[in-house]
Amino acid sequence: MGKKNTIAVNGDTFSYDEAVELTGHGRYNYLLLFTCSLITNACALDMFGFATVVAASSCDLKLNLTQLGILASAPFAGVLFAFAWGYFADMKGRRRALLLSNSVGFVFALASSFSTHWLVMLIFKIIGCGFSSAGFTLTMALLGECTGNKHRSQHLFIMNSFNLVSELFSFSLAWLILPLDFRVPIPWMNMVFRPWRLFSIVQALPLGIGAALMFCLHESPKYLASNGDYVKALEVLKSIYERNGGNREDYPVKHLVQPPFQTEKSTEGQSFWMSLQQQTLPIFKPPLLWRTIQLFFLLTLCCTTNNVFVMWYPTIVNFFFNSFNSPDMSDQTFCERVFGNIVSPDTGAYQCNDVISTSTLYAGMLYGLFYFIVSLGVVKVASRPKLVLISILLISGASNLLVNQRQPVVNMIFFTLLQCTSLGIGCVASYFVDLYPTMHRGLVTSLAMMVARLFSLVGVSVVGAVITHHCEVTFYSWAVYVFIGAGVCLFLPADRKSIK
Repeated sequence: MGKKNTIAVNGDTFSYDEAVELTGHGRYNYLLLFTCSLITNACALDMFGFATVVAASSCDLKLNLTQLGILASAPFAGVLFAFAWGYFADMKGRRRALLLSNSVGFVFALASSFSTHWLVMLIFKIIGCGFSSAGFTLTMALLGECTGNKHRSQHLFIMNSFNLVSELFSFSLAWLILPLDFRVPIPWMNMVFRPWRLFSIVQALPLGIGAALMFCLHESPKYLASNGDYVKALEVLKSIYERNGGNREDYPVKHLVQPPFQTEKSTEGQSFWMSLQQQTLPIFKPPLLWRTIQLFFLLTLCCTTNNVFVMWYPTIVNFFFNSFNSPDMSDQTFCERVFGNIVSPDTGAYQCNDVISTSTLYAGMLYGLFYFIVSLGVVKVASRPKLVLISILLISGASNLLVNQRQPVVNMIFFTLLQCTSLGIGCVASYFVDLYPTMHRGLVTSLAMMVARLFSLVGVSVVGAVITHHCEVTFYSWAVYVFIGAGVCLFLPADRKSIK
């Protein structure tokens, strides 16, 4: 065994979890939390804020309703690269993967802001989200591995909260920018620079800032240790200890011990396919197989229930508020209000309209603020992810059943609450961090998110095709889907049981 993989065992030897706890909890941890939170916020803006960009650009890009739907679902196609990102993160490191994904995602997000044809915007968005969407999962791995057990669940919940506040941020920016009235011709690009392009550029900036902040952070020491580089892992831990206010020489950990369940990994001399097989197969074999299926299903449930309705949120809420302009619709259910007076694009009455009502923007801002506040409150019970996840799914399922009422205020309350499954993403993420070996954690989390986003892509299209004529059935069927998820949660590890 070479020097790199030599593990000295003496009185100064600690397990990795003990070593992380001994680094303290200070400035480095807060910088890491802020950076990961900013990146997840940036990813959400790039993905979900795009729905507002599409609606506001419909006239300039001459979009019909079919093209609007294709563009709105484009960000989800980017998750086709999730497997590659998980593999890259497990082979080359979380920090390097995040730096690359944010940098390239930022460039393509900017490029899409200057698109003059919807197909160009579609291509740029798919490629850009193929990079930027990696941040959703890779930040979970990096933050979870660099945070001690005492604060890990809380930090994952806080990070998820900043994911949710992206709605507030996006709609607030839209409220400030989209009502502006300016048109700046750019002849050499054959385009007119209007407010929606500025809005798109501003939404892309957090990706660039997140990439810059990654230069201030270390690679995950747990990743380094899992690759046998205990010397470098220890140096990173000492640096974290120092940046948290300690003296490097006073750090008590001199050696790291290899966990008994972890086998040494070496990819030198292996072919790509052999390396890929070594990384992937254990996830889908006992003893991890059934846990993988369970967590994949729960993450898919949490993502699809939120993502599908979030992508249609501007459209549905716009229809809802516009219904109040029709006096004959004063006593209607939610479904009747939203889909009872739609003008088909195939009729001569259909006209291009890229104006988003202020009521829709206000509703989106309140939506984001509400979930940001609630998610911060959930942090207090982050140590009980099973109870929190079951509660969230029960609330969402009940809201799907109750949304189609005749009271407008009740409609908006339950339509907002049915999307609360976004709060459960942090719960499921904590299980991926706790239950999987370090060498597979980045890949399994990325694969799970890839599956979840692919189902979201399908869900956006299916719901869009079905809900117009089968609105009530859509909500009732979704309620059954969510309640099944609550039942699956019963088989998760108990909250008070220590998870190794």
